[in-house]
Amino acid sequence: MPQKIKLLFNRFINNPGLIVCFFIIVNLIPSILLFFTEPYSFTGKVILLIFPLGIYLTVYSLLKNTGLLQLLLIPQLIFNAFQIVVFYLFGESVIAADMFLNLATTSVSEANELLNNLWPAIITVCMLYIPAIVIAAAACKQKTRLTTALRKKMAVVGIIIVILSYGLTFTANNKNTGEYRLRYDVFPVNIYYNLRFAIQKWNRSMLYPRTSMNFRFNAVKEKKADNREIYVLVIGEAGRAANWSLWGYERETNPLLSRQQNLVLYKDAITQANATHKSVPLMLSAASADNFNMIYQQKSIIEAFKETGFTTIFLSNQTPNRTFTDYFAAEADYYRNIRPASAGGLITENNYDTHMLPLLQHYIDSLSNNLFVIIHTYGSHFNYHERYPRNFAHFLPDNATEIEIKNRKQLINAYDNSIRYTDYFLNSLIRMLDSTDCTAALYYSPDHGEDILDDNRKRFLHASPHPTYYQLHIPLLFWFSEQYQKTFPGKYHAALENTYKPVSTRIAFHTMLDIASIRTRWLDTTFSVVNSSFKSRRRTCLTDHDKPIFWYNSGLKKEDKLMAERKHLNHL
Repeated sequence: MPQKIKLLFNRFINNPGLIVCFFIIVNLIPSILLFFTEPYSFTGKVILLIFPLGIYLTVYSLLKNTGLLQLLLIPQLIFNAFQIVVFYLFGESVIAADMFLNLATTSVSEANELLNNLWPAIITVCMLYIPAIVIAAAACKQKTRLTTALRKKMAVVGIIIVILSYGLTFTANNKNTGEYRLRYDVFPVNIYYNLRFAIQKWNRSMLYPRTSMNFRFNAVKEKKADNREIYVLVIGEAGRAANWSLWGYERETNPLLSRQQNLVLYKDAITQANATHKSVPLMLSAASADNFNMIYQQKSIIEAFKETGFTTIFLSNQTPNRTFTDYFAAEADYYRNIRPASAGGLITENNYDTHMLPLLQHYIDSLSNNLFVIIHTYGSHFNYHERYPRNFAHFLPDNATEIEIKNRKQLINAYDNSIRYTDYFLNSLIRMLDSTDCTAALYYSPDHGEDILDDNRKRFLHASPHPTYYQLHIPLLFWFSEQYQKTFPGKYHAALENTYKPVSTRIAFHTMLDIASIRTRWLDTTFSVVNSSFKSRRRTCLTDHDKPIFWYNSGLKKEDKLMAERKHLNHL
């Protein structure tokens, strides 16, 4: 280190007032960024700055050795770094409870795919916080100490600012939610609240086997077909309606399904959640965004089918991640996962969705009972170009792996190729079912959509704290065999009559039971699109804290609302 720089550094290290100002500024960076991004009233934005300032002034007054105190606060620096990465990903909002849960449920393979695209944010946080830790260590070693008088002034000013800012919360407003609370809206209070919420939710979900142990649907089959019945529920991954040609996309991404007979399309469909660990269980259970807590006491739709004599099968191309989806999969009579993992379950091997088709054919051929099958695909999960074999690389070039504006054309090409592969997969599945001459029906929808650098916000992927149009609007379709139409003509005609009505993934549980003529007190036929009693309702999404919110007020920006209008999505 040059002598002059070394001299300046030593002067800085030995100036306790200057050091504490530096530490406070470094810790305030996330709050400063939130000031410009959050949808708060002016008072709410001011609180974002002054409340954490008061907290930090008070905290840094607790010890004379400021360097030691900052070393003790390294966990806060980690949260600050995490928050800056969230800004890079989504351009807004704080670390959500779902993000903490995603850390626990994402495999190393998936994490590596994302981390490879976060290097600018990672470099930024390293440049900010590694020097802060080095300075803290140097100040601690030098025993740079605050005077008692300065500590008292900091504590008094800090406490006054905290009290003042708390009082201002009663006059502030969050334009999305209509209210303003420290635990929801002010950094860093909200991240600790969200962490606590995530831990409580995780612990509660770990108790699910015990809390649901004695649950029964008491289901009965109201009407039986004359021949074998096979019903298949296919859950896709990250499939947005905007890139399906069946939903008006200019590219031909559904060349096979577009020629398929007996499809019923629901073009005004949205998901109830933009994260897999929430959206999939909501499709497989009677729980919904409006009554999410039901999920902790009830079993999945698999149990209802089992109670009526169906043999149940769960095929998956998704990494087990200790969520409700895993619990539900274990309820099936036969469970196969084609995404093998290493010894620790951390690194997974990529397999294509079509690898599940021979397994299904095996079960159809070897089992004689009525079948209920759930297929959980990997669909269009990033990296998109890994979701299909090279002979499906229709749109070229498609090999970009870095999510940057300059690569958007390649990313879209790869994403569209993944949709064409999903088209092939679903068409193959339909042909397989059709060849059995059974009474058969198929439901398909992805868990949620995807952002792909679609506008000036440069949003990408999914699971953001506030969803976008591209994450919410999904393709949803049914296929009914000729034999099904003959056996249950009323259900088929109801599906056709309801096709232009607005729906959400809430229909999955109720419609699949109704398709199979299964009755239980948990079935609500007003949520079944194969029933004449189906009703269009105000559609809700699940917030980060598992509360329902009207999808149109879930944080959509003007760009999202414009797209919703262009696609003629009903405001219900």
